[in-house]
Amino acid sequence: MISRWNYLAITTVMLVVFFMFQFTNVALESWDGYEENSYYLDREDLPGESSAYQPGTDLTAGQGGTDAVSRDSRSRVVYIGAAGGAEENVVYTWAVYTKQNMNSYASFGEYKKAEKKKKNQSPEMIIINSDDIEWNQKGLLGELEKYADGGVNLVFCNLPDVEVIKDNARLQKLLGIEEVKSEENEVEGIYLREGFLLGGEAVYRAEDEEERAKRQDLELTFPWYTLGKDAEVYIRGITKDILEEEEDYPAVIWSNRLDKADVFAVNGSYMEDITGLGILTAMSARSNEYELYPVVNAQNMVLVNYPGFASENNKEMRARYGQSMSEMFRNIAWPSLVAAYRQNALGLTCMLTPQYDYGDEQFPKQTELQYYMRRIREQGAEAGLSPDSVSDTYIREKLTEDQRFMEKGLPDYRFSSFYAGSLTESEVETALNEEIVKDVRTIVTDYSGENDIIGYQSEEITRQSSLSDGTVHTYRDDLRMRSVQTALGYSSVRLNMSRVAFPENDEDTLEKVVSEFGGNIGYYWDDFRGFAGTTVSECDSRIRSFLALDYTDSRKEDTIHLELTGTETPVWFVLRTEGERIVRVDGGSWEQLEDGAWLIEAESTDVSIELE
Repeated sequence: MISRWNYLAITTVMLVVFFMFQFTNVALESWDGYEENSYYLDREDLPGESSAYQPGTDLTAGQGGTDAVSRDSRSRVVYIGAAGGAEENVVYTWAVYTKQNMNSYASFGEYKKAEKKKKNQSPEMIIINSDDIEWNQKGLLGELEKYADGGVNLVFCNLPDVEVIKDNARLQKLLGIEEVKSEENEVEGIYLREGFLLGGEAVYRAEDEEERAKRQDLELTFPWYTLGKDAEVYIRGITKDILEEEEDYPAVIWSNRLDKADVFAVNGSYMEDITGLGILTAMSARSNEYELYPVVNAQNMVLVNYPGFASENNKEMRARYGQSMSEMFRNIAWPSLVAAYRQNALGLTCMLTPQYDYGDEQFPKQTELQYYMRRIREQGAEAGLSPDSVSDTYIREKLTEDQRFMEKGLPDYRFSSFYAGSLTESEVETALNEEIVKDVRTIVTDYSGENDIIGYQSEEITRQSSLSDGTVHTYRDDLRMRSVQTALGYSSVRLNMSRVAFPENDEDTLEKVVSEFGGNIGYYWDDFRGFAGTTVSECDSRIRSFLALDYTDSRKEDTIHLELTGTETPVWFVLRTEGERIVRVDGGSWEQLEDGAWLIEAESTDVSIELE
């Protein structure tokens, strides 16, 4: 039997615990800070477009080419090919991101004249668009051999026509080709060797027709070349028949090692989009004693058009889920999306839309706004704004309605990120003039083939591309993602929840959409956990630092010295070596990404990296 004093003591303790929990809940409600955007920064205090590194230009180059003036002793690349092509654009973007100078010429003759006149130092790399070269020119092969003998690496970003190669033994020798086995051959898939792009090896071969239809979109038909013993193959075709030796499989990307330089060859069109950024980075790493280059170090997961605060399309929602849209979003969607987010290393940004249909009679609710802003804050995520709607509402009218709604519930909240999606340039400019997005410092666009996937929209506002829809991940998507991770340490993947809110077919159910999204993110992004997960606005800060950064590096014995200018620290670099490892970093820290690759965080303007 409990005594009176024990009963009193137990009751007192229970009351104390009860009031403590009540106080904690009240404190969390009062102090969680969801009323303001913790990622907001004044744009005037941030580096702008004018601070970004750009190669100098001299428009004296012939036929519309761009001739970058060499500034100091930084490395330089030369592009030979017609101006304005996709390959030239890739090379230019890569030079900007890696802080190199670039010269572009329409022909080798033009290049020779310019080099003779200016007496420039030899470039690190000459990149050749074979489609723009007349291969029957007298002395052309001798010139290429001369460049290679002088230590200049050559990159054929595509190959001459197979007939040209068949009839030119000298060109075959330069490329490392021993035999043209087949002028046209179709393979079953593609094999990416470990150690070329970051992320390890990959086999892009469908196991059945369903997977083939769903994922196989790589170039599978190309000439079949047999290579010599000095060639090193990074990407091969996979034939239907099993061959005796790995070297017998068709080569897609390889290098031929000469005495003082490497000749790289791309058998296909892989250099025509941003995949080329990673390929060039990997080639540079393979040809140098070490490769140290800046990266953004940011991985983003963007939920587009979620959450919404109006209970719309309820007839469809109740038929599918037995709940209203608001109840489904709260009870099913949010826990599922948070679970997918927590299983990966990407940062989370929710591009909310107060309502989907501005023509119906269902209006957004302040209680829903407060609920989700608290939940987003709890996850360390960011709330941005989406301009999308399912109604034919003009963008200015939509944003005006959103402004009225936000002012009632969260008058002090300032959006710093905006999802531009597939808006046209004029629509983006119109939107950015509206009051609700006047403080935005970065916009997210859908990738549509451009090479400058991170950059500036205006002097004060950055632009970052969302590279893929996470519910669809083809083999080409994966190769592109690996290439961008290799070149920039950057990834941005989106999920548009409009599909779930207004489904068109049975593939748009929440279960299927989230399952595809979570499965793809968990599997294909797993090898890139070494890079940081960021919100869109955190990524913006890193993009600005990355674009403003300039640096020099040199090596003496076992120590690499890195000197930074142009931006504040921290900034990040990837170091790739062959058979060496880091033992010490002064002025920063490091983390191993995989064998032979490290992520360096530079915390000082002078960094020393000791290897062994």
